[in-house]
Amino acid sequence: MRRRDKEIADHVEIEELLTNAIVGRLGTCLNNIPYITPVNFVYNKGNIYLHSALEGRKITNISANPKVCFEIDDKIAIIPRQPPCASTTVYKSIIIFGDAKVITDIEEKTYALNKLIEKYAPQTTEVSLPAGVTNMTNVLKIKVKEISAKQSPPGKGTRTVHLK
Repeated sequence: MRRRDKEIADHVEIEELLTNAIVGRLGTCLNNIPYITPVNFVYNKGNIYLHSALEGRKITNISANPKVCFEIDDKIAIIPRQPPCASTTVYKSIIIFGDAKVITDIEEKTYALNKLIEKYAPQTTEVSLPAGVTNMTNVLKIKVKEISAKQSPPGKGTRTVHLK
């Protein structure tokens, strides 16, 4: 990271940002062609889980190349200034590098889908998944290897977090 003064290193703050972000962006690559997909996701114990169709470009890319990049951001405010190029944005963002795979274990898949329901449909009174839904949906798991978190205006600054 070029601006160490903008780095976020507090694990609690990083996990809070990952837990509360509504949309993530998944970056995959196939044949040197990058592809970014906005996704709903849930962060849990060093992993990102997201659901997907059974087939499509995202699945094709991950099947050929499991290395992914994942991004979330929280834009808080725009601060206009004069001249206009001196304007700035108050934000926090996280970039994650990791390996993605399709979950085949039915218990882990069900667990992840229930976590997604808890996050995106907390008003739901249904406590279990409808029959057959796990067969109609892929669940992807990104094992987080590296996280870089950044904010503006600058905070106390620290380092990139490498997870094992």
